[in-house]
Amino acid sequence: MAEPFVNEKTKKWDFVFGYYDETGKRRQIRRKGFKTKREANNKMIELQNDVKNKEYIRKDNTTLNEFMDYWLDNIRIHECGETTLYNNKLYFKNHIKPKFGKIKLQNFDLLKCQNFVNELHKKNFARNTIDRITTMVKKVFDKAIEYGFIKENPMRKVTLPKRIKKEMSIWTLEQVNHFLQSTKEDRYHCVYGLALLAGMRQGEILGLRWQDIDFESKTITIRQTLAHYGTRIKSGAKTTTGERKISIPNQLIGILEEQCRLYEAYKVKWKREFGDGFVDMDIVIFNLKNGKTVFPANLSKAYKKDVISAKLPHIRFHDMRHTHATMLLEKKMNVKVISERLGHSKISVTLDTYSHVLPSMQQEVADELEQMIML
Repeated sequence: MAEPFVNEKTKKWDFVFGYYDETGKRRQIRRKGFKTKREANNKMIELQNDVKNKEYIRKDNTTLNEFMDYWLDNIRIHECGETTLYNNKLYFKNHIKPKFGKIKLQNFDLLKCQNFVNELHKKNFARNTIDRITTMVKKVFDKAIEYGFIKENPMRKVTLPKRIKKEMSIWTLEQVNHFLQSTKEDRYHCVYGLALLAGMRQGEILGLRWQDIDFESKTITIRQTLAHYGTRIKSGAKTTTGERKISIPNQLIGILEEQCRLYEAYKVKWKREFGDGFVDMDIVIFNLKNGKTVFPANLSKAYKKDVISAKLPHIRFHDMRHTHATMLLEKKMNVKVISERLGHSKISVTLDTYSHVLPSMQQEVADELEQMIML
């Protein structure tokens, strides 16, 4: 039976033992550099048990870079949508690859993974961003286990920073009215109307077609979105429940009718300039140069300027959607209806996102009960 032995050169403890692999080929496992015989013996017994239980992982030099490249191009591409894949590649390029892309899969441990998470936190990355990056690495290590490169997933043992819920930035009803009034003559007035009066996401707004609007029934149907990096239209919404029908007020109907008149005028111009080369994409928020989609970054720049011109406190573009939902909740609209309107996957998402509105609503319930119950 194999026993650890002292290496005459290093004066440390080594061991070697043989086994037959799944093909019947004779192989050896050798480990070096243990400080004590007990340490060497414990490791040897651990490896012998792994071989016996068919859990032994042979030494391999595959790096995280190599395996993650394979995972993105051959596995992840089948698991998620184009936008998620694009974001995963950005996380890999900007955060994971520079830090430990060249490290071998088998050299990862809890300490390396925990330090990686800690550094992201120290750089003030949002908790959601840290979650997305660590979840991605977890998936990669899980797949590496399935492929027989590693035995355990060290990223699943890390401690994530405490989640601190930031106060949501939204506009008041007065500020909403002021912004819509002040941007009446601006390029993206229709965009702001769709965000504030229909609660649509940016990608849903930029992917909206005229055929998705029913002026008679006053509804908008969300059937497609523009990927947030602006390269192509994607059928369907962000989630299954995101494909929905939204009832819209007369104010938004008026804004859309004005946008339609502008669109028809530009169609005449484009057909005159491009002839048969003109392709009508039926896009509501169209590019003035060719009628195609608007690049999201250009919209974001214009939005910031319009907020400054309106002399309003800056909120993110997505916060206009939050403003829409908050206004409805404050008017005691049914939370289930609001959740469906927003296209949330579950009503719990709506309740969690807009919990800042609930305390005042709770007090209103208590006040109502006081009026109802006589003791």
